[in-house]
Amino acid sequence: MSQERRILEVLGRSAGGIGRHVARVVEGLDGHGDLRIDVAGPADLPVSMGKPVCEVMIPDGPVRGHPGAIRTLRSIITRGRYDMVHAHGLRAGIDASLAVRGRRGSDGSRVPVIVSVHNLIRPDIVGGPRALVYRRAEGLAVRLSDRTFAPSTEIAEHLRATVPGAAGKIEVLHLGVGTAPTRMPPAGEVRRQLGLADEARLMVTTARLAPQKALDIMLEALAQLPSNVVLAILGDGPLEGELRSLAARLGVADRARFLGWRDEIAGHVAAADVFCLSSKWEAVALAVQEAVVLGTPVVATDVGGMGELISDRVSGRLVPSGDSFALAAAVADVLASPEEGARYAAAAQARLARDFSTESMLDRLRRAYVGGIDAA
Repeated sequence: MSQERRILEVLGRSAGGIGRHVARVVEGLDGHGDLRIDVAGPADLPVSMGKPVCEVMIPDGPVRGHPGAIRTLRSIITRGRYDMVHAHGLRAGIDASLAVRGRRGSDGSRVPVIVSVHNLIRPDIVGGPRALVYRRAEGLAVRLSDRTFAPSTEIAEHLRATVPGAAGKIEVLHLGVGTAPTRMPPAGEVRRQLGLADEARLMVTTARLAPQKALDIMLEALAQLPSNVVLAILGDGPLEGELRSLAARLGVADRARFLGWRDEIAGHVAAADVFCLSSKWEAVALAVQEAVVLGTPVVATDVGGMGELISDRVSGRLVPSGDSFALAAAVADVLASPEEGARYAAAAQARLARDFSTESMLDRLRRAYVGGIDAA
């Protein structure tokens, strides 16, 4: 009988996408092939992991609170006798790497750390001084890890340029999003819940209400679209009050529906005529991948790794970041031709199946978890 391999997934406060990814890893690998997958993270994770979470709070800031998080992680790792730690995000990666020092797994060997860098810190989003601190954190996270996964080629190339001496341990791991849920509310029911008239056209976004997502641009685009276009915003965040005020100033408060965070978003996305993302930066947004799986045509900003999934006028529409006029025009094009939108959606699904296979992602992780770092 083979020995159980114990893996600890570590994550900080997740806006949803990273949490859904970790939950998918737990669902796909825990209990399979002598793997046991546990999760350490904050008690208020917005996504269910399907099992109890070992509570640890990875601070949002670069310095304060991290010694306590490292001590807590060290205790969790020691008690659980984990054979490997997989941390998600820069801060979780650094804290986990420092916590495993001197720890031994169930077989007595050193505990290696994988770090997945899901996002980059951009000066135009967090400010120059803070971005400089996090740029240094990128290098530290990579150097401390045994292997670093990036969800897009763009992020991998950035990290290799930032830490050239560690380029050999950095590789791309596209994050598959699984298949469409088997049970969803009918589109008609979703639209009735939103109070939509028969002639209404529904635009949906799933995003944290934070600067990176540039929802002010989406609201400006909504103001340029016909009055029968309604925007449903699934997500919460610090800018909600500011965005509601902007919607009122733009005269679209009655057409911008702030629905808050929801565990189940697939029904709304599937019921939409178009899925929209106005971000200043993304890797290959999991929200866009989920829309593709559901067959909803996508309009997004041409940032980060989005071009690795969506090709403009082939598998969706891509527009420049910060351009509400271009965003509105692209949405109008998709709404004007449902046939064209369906063609985009089908092409995006084919590309997703080829390059963002969930099975391939889980197989890569399974080999790393079972066979060690060199087997990834």
